[in-house]
Amino acid sequence: MTHSSIVFWFGNLALVFVLSVVTLRSFTRARRAARSSWEDLVKRLQWIDPAKVEKIARDLIDEPVEAKGEPGKSGLDASKIREMIGGFDGLEILKNNSKALIDLAAHLQRWYPEALKVAEELRLDARELEWYIDRLRGAEKTGNLEISFPFYAQHAIAIYYRMGRELLTFCERTDPMMFASLQKAI
Repeated sequence: MTHSSIVFWFGNLALVFVLSVVTLRSFTRARRAARSSWEDLVKRLQWIDPAKVEKIARDLIDEPVEAKGEPGKSGLDASKIREMIGGFDGLEILKNNSKALIDLAAHLQRWYPEALKVAEELRLDARELEWYIDRLRGAEKTGNLEISFPFYAQHAIAIYYRMGRELLTFCERTDPMMFASLQKAI
């Protein structure tokens, strides 16, 4: 066997291992969510002011305000975003809540198979949200947090807001009781 073929086989083996771990993790999460009650899963959501989350997200999503002649700049002041969300603590709550939203969507799959699409979209969104938070952690270590916080935090918040709206919309169409309890929690 040549060196390149050994590297090729090792790379394939590593890929299979990573995919197996991801699949097992998703399966375990889905089983755990299926065993939990809806109420227990909703209780996992930590409170964060939904009005502030919506304001920050809509500032980015709707129509970015032209600030100081720079197109695409947020209308919210950087320090205001940090204050409104509660800094890193608030972002950690969003990160944890995004996992709870995924579990809620997985729970819904017991009765509504079409919830699989919602759960998968939420998983992708949660990964993106974590990516933005990880960028902020890196910026903190390099001393660039003040410059990076408004951009990365606002994008993470907008993703969380979208995740909540997506799950609420699905629940509203399928189960009014679940919708009501979820709406109170997020």
